[in-house]
Amino acid sequence: MKLLTKKIFLIICILALVASAVGCTPANNEEPKIDNDGLKVDEEESKADREMPKADEYESKVDTEEPKSDDKDTDVEEAYSQELAKYFPSVEGTVLNYFGTVEYGQTLTLSKVIENEDRLILGFKGEMLDLSGGESSKKKEDFILETEYEIDKDSVKEIQRNEERRYSQSIIREQIVLKTPIEEGKKWNQTVNIDGKEYTVETKITEISKDEKGKGLVKTETIIKDIESYPENTYQEVRTYKEDKGLVSFSTMILLKGSEGQEDTPFEFGYRIYEQE
Repeated sequence: MKLLTKKIFLIICILALVASAVGCTPANNEEPKIDNDGLKVDEEESKADREMPKADEYESKVDTEEPKSDDKDTDVEEAYSQELAKYFPSVEGTVLNYFGTVEYGQTLTLSKVIENEDRLILGFKGEMLDLSGGESSKKKEDFILETEYEIDKDSVKEIQRNEERRYSQSIIREQIVLKTPIEEGKKWNQTVNIDGKEYTVETKITEISKDEKGKGLVKTETIIKDIESYPENTYQEVRTYKEDKGLVSFSTMILLKGSEGQEDTPFEFGYRIYEQE
């Protein structure tokens, strides 16, 4: 009986030792988990850590990269002066009517507006009123007016396009009539050819104002000295330009041809625009 009791006690001790050995087996002896790429899970995490940029590396990369910008240069250089262009009409078909000395009348229509790379061209066509009621010996073509204005970056040039100059037009066939900056006292000189002889022309902005509707007005005076037949050998013309209208008044001294053997007679002449209320 005692021998049986010893055997049972011995078996219990052996079982206790086996259970203790199994419980103390370390966890890393377990079979590792494998992912779809054939890597151990802990190796995959280590690889991700190596490939993930560190915060300071990312910030450094951002600092060294030049920022991309879709902004384009907005400082587009003007092809022609908007300051000057505003003193002229810009819509084709605009009609301007004028009246003046001794019932003079003329009509001009803006028939051409061309914007080139470096200038704006405004072409006006019209005619003078035939005061004779058709009884004049002159042909209809003799009453036709054609004037062109070329506006560039800093000036406005007036060009008479009708083949023969009309008495109501300036004796200067081609001249700069406005120049920037538009301010009182602004002067400029130019050399022109009149009847085959060269003269120096001086033009000055004498007044800047506004009408009752707030439209800007620019008044100029042009003088040519040492030119015969005019009072004190000086030719003078005074012009006024208005926003959106162009030339609104013109005055000068014209020469009325005398009879054979007699000198020409200076005569004050002018006209202004007619605007309906």
